[in-house]
Amino acid sequence: MESKKIPNSLFPQLNEIAERLWSGHAAIMIGAGFSRNAMPLNGSSKGFPDWNALGKLFYEKTRGEKLQNGQFFNPLKLADEVEASFGRPALHQLLRDAIPDNEYEPSDLHIDLLNLPWSDVLTTNYDTLLERAAQKVTDYNYQIVINDQNLIYSEKPRIIKLHGSFPSTEPFIITEEDYRCYPNQFAPFVNTVQQSLLENTLCLIGFSGDDPNFLRWIGWIRDNLGENNSPKIYMIGVLNLTKAQTSLLSKYNIVPVDMSELDGIDRDNHRKGIREFLSFCANQKEQSDNLDWPRSNDELSAPNLNTDESNETQVKAVIEVWKVQRESYPGWLIVPYDRRDELYNSTYHWERFLDNYKDFSKNILFEFIYEFCWRMEKCLCPIWDSNVPLIEISLNWAKEQVDNDSDVLLNSSEFETVHLREIKEKSCFLVLVYMRYLREEGKFDLWKEKEDLLSVFLSKDTERSQYQYEKCLFSLFKFDIPELKKRLTSWLVSSSQPYWAAKKAGLMAEMGDIEESLNSVRSRINIRPITIDYTDVSQESYILFLLQYVKIAKAYLENKNPDYSEFSDRWNILKQYKCDPWLEQELFEKIIDKKHSFDREVVEENFDIGRVSKVLSLGSGDKLLRDAFGVLKFSEDIGIP
Repeated sequence: MESKKIPNSLFPQLNEIAERLWSGHAAIMIGAGFSRNAMPLNGSSKGFPDWNALGKLFYEKTRGEKLQNGQFFNPLKLADEVEASFGRPALHQLLRDAIPDNEYEPSDLHIDLLNLPWSDVLTTNYDTLLERAAQKVTDYNYQIVINDQNLIYSEKPRIIKLHGSFPSTEPFIITEEDYRCYPNQFAPFVNTVQQSLLENTLCLIGFSGDDPNFLRWIGWIRDNLGENNSPKIYMIGVLNLTKAQTSLLSKYNIVPVDMSELDGIDRDNHRKGIREFLSFCANQKEQSDNLDWPRSNDELSAPNLNTDESNETQVKAVIEVWKVQRESYPGWLIVPYDRRDELYNSTYHWERFLDNYKDFSKNILFEFIYEFCWRMEKCLCPIWDSNVPLIEISLNWAKEQVDNDSDVLLNSSEFETVHLREIKEKSCFLVLVYMRYLREEGKFDLWKEKEDLLSVFLSKDTERSQYQYEKCLFSLFKFDIPELKKRLTSWLVSSSQPYWAAKKAGLMAEMGDIEESLNSVRSRINIRPITIDYTDVSQESYILFLLQYVKIAKAYLENKNPDYSEFSDRWNILKQYKCDPWLEQELFEKIIDKKHSFDREVVEENFDIGRVSKVLSLGSGDKLLRDAFGVLKFSEDIGIP
């Protein structure tokens, strides 16, 4: 079902929940209100009681009279009285009689909820609606946890029954004394919820602002994590909260997501509100990953030579498309091979379109060559000789802008206002691309001549690390080992840059020294969710790859058998984000092993004596060169020693 238009007041919260959900970092706690969405069997009209109904039941059991209107009572205290007067078995039976579990079946809302990738489904309900709904879900295999023993060996995703479960997993947590003793008697459950909160975004469904279950659990969370460290929790539904309740929730760091703010959902239609929430989450799946980046625009994959539009107009249009794709780049260190082809095919046709680059304004040329070179670098493609004049012209123009005034804004009729900081960042990238080209071409004197140009644009730690790495590679290309050692010694890598520490480690390993930075990058993995940005997991994958390389080499030097399986479990997880260095290496090895011919005309002898066939090859030379450069760039970009 298609979700309604989400108002601006709700969209940020719903979008945050959906992003966390589809990245595997969301858990949900289900309260008694959600059970009221169940479907009756055989026309049952008994219905699921709320806390008020249970309180009245306990009152009548202990008092022997009907509750008068307006009379205040505490359901938990009344449950204590039932236990004291009639015993625990009678209290449990009273709950079984009041909650018509066997007279209802799970509704489509129960199934839709479990068809979402929750890390854990926590519930304070005694009924078995969720367990029965899980049997109808095929995408996820939920484990049912109803006691401490189940919890020890359970694997996610789980349905965890926090307060007991029908028919006979007792005690059913219901009395004031139960709640008082719960943190000690059921510490594993409290710890599990606490751990889930640390790892996930927690959503609450089926709870009200004065729900005893909700209030007690929030209290335990605050007791364990501290008032200032309690994570943000989302309460979702048609909430009907008072101003006082909203203020209290805010104090507990709970964000109400009131679905009645959507058009067409009145304040009594709880079922429709939950349906819209689940529908929104389900519809966000397509936007939950970036594995098919760059999602090319076929209309702009090549210039249109049969149009009245000027060349500059077409270039401006493709720059805007490329900019959007660059800004949505998911952060892979190495673009996966299938995505590289997609990126290259939507880029290379534009290269020769700029043969008449003198017809373009300087800032248009600068924007274009930056976006073009960025894409070529991501494709592991070289910068060809014909690209170099455009880079040089663009850098000279950029230097003029920086020399004029580093604090002004550049106004352009072709583009929106551009801050010179952005020009410096792009120029820094272009200088590094240019220096790499000079190094690859062996133009060492010109490389040293342009080395000082970079200092004009440097501003970020990452840029400085890129610069240091390029200087080290320059020394390595010249086989100047003393200079390389000197550069490595002076290169101080920030602790916030584990990937650059690993690349430095690769160069040091080449010198016979090993430095590991796996722990620092893996500590960052737990800080941010894996959504559409794969920077951290990609870094981890390639650092593991680098460490494996070094450890295998070390094992051979020590005449030991290398351990090829050390990181295999983690790699299997990282592969789902297309972070698979072993696959990339295998593909490059096949390219290297393949026999190539650089002749455009290949003569082959036929089976019949005296007969030959000629095969004319068109346009393969560039592909062979790109593959060869790709191997080199792959090794350099990872830092393989």
